Amino acid sequence: MGFQTFQEFTQQLGLLYDKEQKVARAFEVLQQEYQRFPEYADQTYYWRIFMASRLGQQTLALHLFEEALDRGYWFAPSTLETDEDLVSLHPLPAFQAMVEICRQRLIEAQTTTRPDLLVVPPEKQGGSLPLLMALHGNWSNARDTQEHWRNITTRGWLLGVPQSSQIIGQHSYVWDDRQKGTHEVCEHLTTLNKVHVIDPERVVVGGFSQGSGLAILLALHQSIKTCGFVVLAPHLSEVELETLPPLLDRQKPMGLRGSIIVGEEDTRLLGIAHKIAEVLRSYDLPCQLEIYPGLEHTYPSDFATCVTKGLAFIDGE
Repeated sequence: MGFQTFQEFTQQLGLLYDKEQKVARAFEVLQQEYQRFPEYADQTYYWRIFMASRLGQQTLALHLFEEALDRGYWFAPSTLETDEDLVSLHPLPAFQAMVEICRQRLIEAQTTTRPDLLVVPPEKQGGSLPLLMALHGNWSNARDTQEHWRNITTRGWLLGVPQSSQIIGQHSYVWDDRQKGTHEVCEHLTTLNKVHVIDPERVVVGGFSQGSGLAILLALHQSIKTCGFVVLAPHLSEVELETLPPLLDRQKPMGLRGSIIVGEEDTRLLGIAHKIAEVLRSYDLPCQLEIYPGLEHTYPSDFATCVTKGLAFIDGE
């Protein structure tokens, strides 16, 4: 089908897989095209496993799982044990044995994983640089995340993409420990300031889902000096939402502006986004809320345009 990018490939598979009658077609496309993206082999192996399982091809699913393990790949044990598309495999001893291998590999990875930072410099440099720190969502990583944000480098922005040390699967990380995540992002900012000349008045935090939630907390707690945030589908727990008013009563950040993008069909996080915007506005902190038509819990195809609009709002345009 001639997919140009992995993102395009993923979006097309998602459109097919979301339709019950198109699952077989999604699997067919996946089997035909996965070799075009060898750097994403861990993801395409997992997709092939759960699609084969859903289509009732348990023998093939187990074969693919074993092949993936033999090639050094592994998957989050918690996902393997809860994914509804794998339910037909759950009773099988061979499947459980391979889950245990994944569990051991996770334990090994947790002892060596460290926070990381992917940096994408602006295409043209001159003078002090505006900086956007984009935080990946849970179950993601810096490599995949930078693809969604890197367009800002064409307009002179320095892009920093922190990767959490909280590993949950191969190339999959989370921000569940907010305190640890805050410390890591602050350390990354210190590192960037040592290497680049950054405009301290133009530091913006961004993110997706749990990464968005942490970005908002970083801004409101003033853990880092920032002029605002641009976030997609922010996730904050009920407890975190309840802490916002007393936090702002104590220390309202001056000059902070926020831009929130959320999908119309991302039902739960749509409600959270509304609550965040309402709280900020009640404290006279400007907050733009863009509800993206028809979008579920994912990046929109024109996300670069959304970020541009968000940054313009942060700049007061």
